[in-house]
Amino acid sequence: MVFFLLSVLILSFLGVDWMADKLIKPPRRDLQDYHREILANARDHGMRIEAFDVRGTPCLLCEPLIEPGAALKGNKLRLELLAQGLALAPWGEIKATLVLMHGHKGRKEDHLPVAERFCAAGFRCLLIDLPGHGQNPQTFASFGKTECVLPDHVLDAASRQFDFTPQPAGLFGISQGGAIALQAAALNEKQWFAVAELAGFASLDQVITRQAKSLFGPLASAADWSVASLVEQRAGFAPKDIRPVAAAAKLTIPVLIGHGDADDFVTPDQAKALLAAVPSTRKQFLNVPGAGHSNMLVTPAPVYATLSRFFLEALPR
Repeated sequence: MVFFLLSVLILSFLGVDWMADKLIKPPRRDLQDYHREILANARDHGMRIEAFDVRGTPCLLCEPLIEPGAALKGNKLRLELLAQGLALAPWGEIKATLVLMHGHKGRKEDHLPVAERFCAAGFRCLLIDLPGHGQNPQTFASFGKTECVLPDHVLDAASRQFDFTPQPAGLFGISQGGAIALQAAALNEKQWFAVAELAGFASLDQVITRQAKSLFGPLASAADWSVASLVEQRAGFAPKDIRPVAAAAKLTIPVLIGHGDADDFVTPDQAKALLAAVPSTRKQFLNVPGAGHSNMLVTPAPVYATLSRFFLEALPR
């Protein structure tokens, strides 16, 4: 019996350590084949793509071309928007800049297909490798504690390096990136004309608590506390302090909150809490039927058209 209890304690400790480490140091993914294909054939996807670096943070600039190649996905989106009655600018005309932030365990190249659509709608896109991800040299992810200043810095540096006017500019993110987008918008709201996020969470401690219950059962409370303590000890932030819902409560710019109704990792009630917190009357909720946490952009729902229309209609007149 003693051996059994000792084994349970050891396994629980190892599980807590694994959970905390995975949270702040997710495994870094290599470039995928679809990343390489878009990077090697940018014109066929309607874009020019330039790599740049901001204070050690690797980034990509994606701009629409005046004379794109086939641009199948971009042209499909344009047809959807035209069918909705939107008047689109010609290919290559840029209406604004969007800063895109990927999800946990992701990398900037994950958003190349997203940038492809946004470019077709008339937006320049800036893609960031967030701390602890991709080729970013920083060790830990902090879900907004340090990342919320990055969009501002990247926009400023890119506008000077590539000689464009930084405003108007908007923010977009998925999951972790969506949580960061809301916090960045609240940090310097005058910088941004709109913010949209998909599959984001209201508070990080809720996500950890849910995972602890799933993994540790009756030991969930102890595991929850232990994970939070290890995260603070190793990465220097308390999960309870990462509260995108508090950032949402400060926003007066247009806000879009999107979520899959089948998401069992970050449950839809967190999205509803985010939406309810936004005081702006210019807020919109996007429900994606049947979508889980990781497939928000690959369902039959017209998510890209909804996002593009949101940003186009939010532009300052």
